[in-house]
Amino acid sequence: MNSSVVVVGCFGKTFGIQGWIKIISFTTPRENILKFKPWLVQKNSSWEEVYIENSEEHFDNNVVKLPNCNSPEEAKTFTNLKIGIWREQLPKLKPGEYYWADLLGLTVINKNGINFGEVKEILASGANDVLVVVGKRRRLIPYVSHVVFAVDLSKRVIQVDWEEDFL
Repeated sequence: MNSSVVVVGCFGKTFGIQGWIKIISFTTPRENILKFKPWLVQKNSSWEEVYIENSEEHFDNNVVKLPNCNSPEEAKTFTNLKIGIWREQLPKLKPGEYYWADLLGLTVINKNGINFGEVKEILASGANDVLVVVGKRRRLIPYVSHVVFAVDLSKRVIQVDWEEDFL
């Protein structure tokens, strides 16, 4: 993936008969995805800029109307495609804050220097985020201050206070 693109969601199922489609937002709160303009849509390993024509909230879903998308069949061509934005569109963070996209792929090392593997996924558990680290085995490490004590984006390393025998 192009490093200047950050994935913020993906398209879901079609909605209605006029070419609307549900979106699955990775932003918090989920409505924030609608604030970004333009969106980038990944088609055939390249990113195309798209400006949504309209958006609505339906129960727990956001739905959008895309240009030249006037039927369920046309909308369906977007199902499961990633939605990205240019990194420059993201709000600036305070020191010590990170976007999930920046943590994916980082190596996780404990205080004894043991390499646990890479962050493959991050889960929102409600109480705190959880790093899914995959190496020789899969570990779920809570992203809390007393466990994660250092993040070095330039070295691509996260240091944790986590024992080797913990899952």
